Amino acid sequence: IDIMSKHIRSDSIDLIYLDPPFNSNQNFRLPDREDKEINFSIRDKAYKDKWRWDDNSQHKFDWITENIPELKETMDAFKSLVGKSDRLAYLVMMAPRLKHLHRILKRTGSVYLHCDQSASSHLRLLMDSIFGPENFLNCISWCYGLGGSSNRYWPRKHDDILWYSKTADEHYFEAVQIPATSQMMKGKSKKAPDYWQIPTINNMAHERIGYPTQKPEKLLEMIIKSSSKQGDLILDPCCGSGTTLAVASRLKRRAVGIDSSKAAVEICLKRFEEQKVAKKG
Repeated sequence: IDIMSKHIRSDSIDLIYLDPPFNSNQNFRLPDREDKEINFSIRDKAYKDKWRWDDNSQHKFDWITENIPELKETMDAFKSLVGKSDRLAYLVMMAPRLKHLHRILKRTGSVYLHCDQSASSHLRLLMDSIFGPENFLNCISWCYGLGGSSNRYWPRKHDDILWYSKTADEHYFEAVQIPATSQMMKGKSKKAPDYWQIPTINNMAHERIGYPTQKPEKLLEMIIKSSSKQGDLILDPCCGSGTTLAVASRLKRRAVGIDSSKAAVEICLKRFEEQKVAKKG
């Protein structure tokens, strides 16, 4: 919030992608990288994804309901629904950040909010309150296939990506084409649907850096290619391993990244150095 308030002016960003904490109740750490060429000097927690309701959460809740009129009814409704809970603490954290994203996004811009089922329904209501339900475009399912299973419920094998525009029918969009699979269209291409079957990054992949929640470059390519043009300015306010920034640069877009983790900042800087070397080579 501090960085966006002080350094990013209103109506200046063409496209936003964010992969924030999911309210997963976990702490994420960097793996041991001593056997790799990249040696990180900071080996603290990558980031925490645990939220607790306390006096600070109550103070922030009161500030939101008093200072952001369009969120008062929504936050009061959340309080009635989930009570003074850890989930409400998480939503109190997300609400003002999403409000800032709306402020800095251009009229022709759009935002992709990456989440999972632990909070996607609540985040969609927050986005409706800030961006307007008329600006909801898609709920994209990223089908990654890997992960655990359970004998108590269907295996959870996808994340949600909520896509909103700033202004109805003014956003830029040029659909990415993928190979058609039907016999009728064999050898042709078609628009990608609202479910993307993109594998997670395997342990031997060249792009793998070691950040615990790193997303595959192909996922960001889909978003950046379809919703921005060369020269546009892309923002990732939870940039983590820097995948958004790296892909944006490769696709000739400008990019801004923000992260509170010192480990994430070091990883990003190292990644950019290596990308520059690769380009020269």
